[in-house]
Amino acid sequence: MENVKWKVIYTSSRQEKKVAAFLEKMKVEHYLPLYKSLRFWKDRKKWVEFPLFNGYLFVKPSDNERDLLLQIPGVVRYIRYNAQDAEIPEKQIFLIKEFVKFGYNLSNLETHEKLELGDKAEVLDGPLKGQTVEVFIVGDDSYIIVTFEALNQSIKVSLPKDILKITEKHSAVETAKSLW
Repeated sequence: MENVKWKVIYTSSRQEKKVAAFLEKMKVEHYLPLYKSLRFWKDRKKWVEFPLFNGYLFVKPSDNERDLLLQIPGVVRYIRYNAQDAEIPEKQIFLIKEFVKFGYNLSNLETHEKLELGDKAEVLDGPLKGQTVEVFIVGDDSYIIVTFEALNQSIKVSLPKDILKITEKHSAVETAKSLW
């Protein structure tokens, strides 16, 4: 039995859901992580689902299916990393699925956001239970950053403060010293 791994395909702009529908018909294992965002119009407001990673879709094709997927309308190419198809560990796919299942507020990390080093905390519940994470705080929101090296992408995961237990405090002075 072949060892099938998660790979990443790049899609045309706003074609992720259509490509996912094709993959569903072909019975190819795939995953399109979506997050909900409240959108406002003049006459209404509505929750809309958006891909967590714009233009990316996770697939688990067999060797025979790999090249067939490139023929699906909207599929541009496989994402490459170190001169071969980028492979995403099962653990990272599981983590994304758990974040979505637990209903955490997820969003693609905007690169223009200014991040400040925060405290270290232990997560008391959810998919990261028992993990020590670095917390970033902006206003009343606390969040962690999860980076996917093969995609060169990060996501921001908002966590409820009541599931975080501070284990190590960082002051602004210590942060400034560590940067020099």
